[in-house]
Amino acid sequence: MDFPIIDMARYRDGDPARRSAIAAQVDDACRNTGFIVLTGHGISKTVLSQAHAVAEAFFDLPLETKLKYEKAEGSFYGYYQMESSALAYTLDEESSPDLREAFASNRPDIETGDPYFRSDAVQNLGYVIPYPKEIADFHEIWTQTYYTFAGLGHEIMQMFAAALHRPEHQFDDMLTRHASNLAVFKYPAQKTPPKDRQFRCGAHTDYGSLTLVHSDWSISGGLQIQTHDGTWLDVPNVPDSLVINIGDMLQRWTNDRWRSTLHRVGNPEAGLNGSSERMSLVFFYNPNQDGVVETIASCIDEDNPARYDPITVSDHFLTKMGKMVEEQ
Repeated sequence: MDFPIIDMARYRDGDPARRSAIAAQVDDACRNTGFIVLTGHGISKTVLSQAHAVAEAFFDLPLETKLKYEKAEGSFYGYYQMESSALAYTLDEESSPDLREAFASNRPDIETGDPYFRSDAVQNLGYVIPYPKEIADFHEIWTQTYYTFAGLGHEIMQMFAAALHRPEHQFDDMLTRHASNLAVFKYPAQKTPPKDRQFRCGAHTDYGSLTLVHSDWSISGGLQIQTHDGTWLDVPNVPDSLVINIGDMLQRWTNDRWRSTLHRVGNPEAGLNGSSERMSLVFFYNPNQDGVVETIASCIDEDNPARYDPITVSDHFLTKMGKMVEEQ
């Protein structure tokens, strides 16, 4: 299988014919793979390396210190310790807990006095941003990284609109107060064999609209997608690239025209020489929580009537995330 590779810089150059051709490639990739390797994305190596550095420093802290930032009950933001969740449960699959730890945050600019952020639709997802105080510059670097990814995410959504034969600003009104999250996942080297049906991250689809991933590539045990015939395929390592994929919400939005693909982070092969440790920055770019996801007009015709009722972003997420079982 030829993995789709899209050069964002070529889409940006303004040539109408080239932009149209790349939009068609994006549509084909989202129909058949649901994943794209994105080159020419414009995020600097400095931004990415600084974010990886402060994240690594956080994970190197003693467990008792990291637990000061453990996610609160009812929230999805904060520190997740090793084997504390199993993403495969979101698909009602039996699974052992995932072999990773994580730190996740939401928007840096939450204003608790703003009525918007106090509404039921927004409060449901637990706005908590516990930045580690032990790491110098963590707050500054993490915030910079968040907004850098958010800018690229907005640009990609405009490219997606063109790929769906809609005006470039089709999604803009749904992204004015986007409910996006920045997370980092640490997959340590495995010194003991995994348990039965245990992976670094179990098979799942993403809940939202668009996910952007930057990884420091390990020699083995990376991101894999499931093809149409059920085969697990390694996502290729393309230098200076990001991996992007669409989630369940965008599949719903496009009336199943586009594919939210099952994926996982596999275990490294046993007996390898060299480090199999891995860390990934992941940005989940999602619409306003009180926005309503309704089937896009260009994805409906006589042979493909609307398959889904309208749903708020908040209700969609709570339905999906409520299935993620946590081990105590």
